[in-house]
Amino acid sequence: MIKKLNKLFSSVRLTIFLFFSLAVTSILGTIIQQGLPIERYKALYSPGVFSVLKFFNIFDMYHSWWFTTLLVLLSINIIICTSRQIPRITKLIFPAKKEIDDTVFGSSQIRKTFQSQKKLSDLEQQSEILVKALVGNPVKVKTTGTCYYFFAEKGKYSRLGMIFVHISILLILAGGLIGNILGFNGQMNIVEGNRSGTVILFGGEGTEKLGFDVRCDDFSVEFYETGMPKEYKTDLTIIDGEKKAASATIRVNHPFFYKGLKFCQATYGIAGVSDFRVIAKDNRTGDETVLKLNMMKKVPLPGSNSSFAIARFVTDHGGNGPAVLGVLIEPGKAHDIFWILKNDRTVSQQQKGGFTFMLKDLSRLYYTGIQVSKDPGVPLVWAGFSLIMIGFMLSLFFAHKRIWLRISGSQDKYEISIAASFSKNRETFEEKLEELTGNLQ
Repeated sequence: MIKKLNKLFSSVRLTIFLFFSLAVTSILGTIIQQGLPIERYKALYSPGVFSVLKFFNIFDMYHSWWFTTLLVLLSINIIICTSRQIPRITKLIFPAKKEIDDTVFGSSQIRKTFQSQKKLSDLEQQSEILVKALVGNPVKVKTTGTCYYFFAEKGKYSRLGMIFVHISILLILAGGLIGNILGFNGQMNIVEGNRSGTVILFGGEGTEKLGFDVRCDDFSVEFYETGMPKEYKTDLTIIDGEKKAASATIRVNHPFFYKGLKFCQATYGIAGVSDFRVIAKDNRTGDETVLKLNMMKKVPLPGSNSSFAIARFVTDHGGNGPAVLGVLIEPGKAHDIFWILKNDRTVSQQQKGGFTFMLKDLSRLYYTGIQVSKDPGVPLVWAGFSLIMIGFMLSLFFAHKRIWLRISGSQDKYEISIAASFSKNRETFEEKLEELTGNLQ
């Protein structure tokens, strides 16, 4: 059973299958937005589809048991594949020391043998030039008799590139697993002036206590002329142990970090409105009066027996910006209800009971939506990213070159044997070798 499991987890087919599965599921996780409120998913999908997606935890798939299982299987696969390659690479980098090894001239990838009648001194000199031109400065060894050996090696540590890449993938996977198991991702909505120490986790996974409070000191938002938000930011303070521990201003794409937690500006909203100021213009006299109102509190209209009140407020009415639902109360008549827009925009419904109404201003009480995330696996991911860059550089830009050259024979005729090993671009190496050996023949 152990042999079968070892064969299974060292299979390249399993690696391809796991990579393909992770790619497909990642595409699925991109198409289906993660971490939305569960009610949103119920509105988007039919009951049958919703049940299937919820069963497989697709709404938070990167924290699901099956996605974690895929990462664990891929980690085991890489560990076993790498462990089987380490002995071979170790032998290549740190071979057993031998004074002379003639077997390389019969077993190397690149072999060449020819005869020469040149003087031994010339052959030695030209052999040294050849080895140096192909690989580097050679080591020269003379044995008993007339046998001379030249050996040179370069770039042996480039063999570690594959090991580094595999280890880096393991570090990245380990960081992802640690983040999935020990980390969390959620949001906290805090009204200006209030504080909270509880994060509502995405995907309906409950809540997380921070162990300290986050206070929203101030929230501000700037708008374009179209009414769309231009920039919004939050001034927050960390209250840890009932003491001010830190303070910061966060904007979109400008997070704040505290105790391994990341605080990002995610959203905002209006928690309450008050102090409405509505201009009531008497169409007969042209006089304008600023009415100061609060929700569901009526005020009398000047020069009239009628009263006016505000029943509702919306942040955007039909793409025209903020608006209030006004109520005109006239004696003996049914209440006249109509929308009043802000930003000096007028519509026919604003002219009621001899008055033209326009929303001038109001006081908003905002809440800030802060996304809070904890990912203790990030250092491992960064370490893996750094190591994978080193591994790719070793693999792509360096090559392991080795060359052996032997001169044997007598004064009448010498035999030159060449053996070489080259980890990549072998054809180019052989062409250069063929060109340089012409001087020796």
